[in-house]
Amino acid sequence: MKKEELSASDINQIKRLIGQLDSTAVFKPRAFYKAQQNGYVNLIRIDKKIIGLGWIFPRQTLLRKQAVVEDMIVDLDYRGRGLGEKILLNLIAWARKKGIEVVELTTNPKRVAANNLYKKIGFKLHETNHYLLNL
Repeated sequence: MKKEELSASDINQIKRLIGQLDSTAVFKPRAFYKAQQNGYVNLIRIDKKIIGLGWIFPRQTLLRKQAVVEDMIVDLDYRGRGLGEKILLNLIAWARKKGIEVVELTTNPKRVAANNLYKKIGFKLHETNHYLLNL
């Protein structure tokens, strides 16, 4: 899957989307290019406008080859049209081609539509404590 170059308009559109995902996040174009190098970023466009995206990256553990889905978002105005499912299925297809055994993701329990989508695709809720340490 080809690497995309971003125009100034693309950067602004991604900033807006990331703001919908996390209002405190600061999008840096360099991070986008690193994400492409380390995995796959799926951008969904309608009439040249980026209206959704998702990122997946591989991670080798001692037990298996896995991939993690991060930063998946569909613009508020385009939700409910199956675009999140399209993004997720594209990410999973990438993982299959790379020989990934397990795909994992996390989401806020309050994101009902997202949780329902993940269950529909076949993800199973894995009971665990998820900890973060900000450095």
